[in-house]
Amino acid sequence: MSSPTPAADFRARVRYAECNAHGELALAGYVNFFGEAAAQALRRLDVDLRVLTARDGELRESACDVSIHRSPAYDEEVAVDVGLEALQDDGFSLHFALRPAHGTGLLATGRIRYEIRQRSGTPLRTMDAGLRDRIRQLKT
Repeated sequence: MSSPTPAADFRARVRYAECNAHGELALAGYVNFFGEAAAQALRRLDVDLRVLTARDGELRESACDVSIHRSPAYDEEVAVDVGLEALQDDGFSLHFALRPAHGTGLLATGRIRYEIRQRSGTPLRTMDAGLRDRIRQLKT
């Protein structure tokens, strides 16, 4: 088994369309940034989240949690750190820390739970061993 990957940082600027009437990142924007950061971190491990969550894919986002500490403003550059929170037979959970790309402090934290489901969306099944091994390489 290879050593854990370095920090899986994702960087972006807050886009106008993601802002609320106050010019701050709206709740849906946090979920978007977390999803993009997860996809990038997993791509580094040769796991394509887009394929796994496509219409006929087996991986489904089943839960999302966001705690906002300070809302970033329009055009502010942010960074998202991704880590593995839990890995089970039927899926995994990732945790996220959104912070200013330049400076200190924490803007928000969150987690997303992904579950393996049959195409019908019902009974859970066991995750492929190769996929589990690659996901396990994410930093905790």
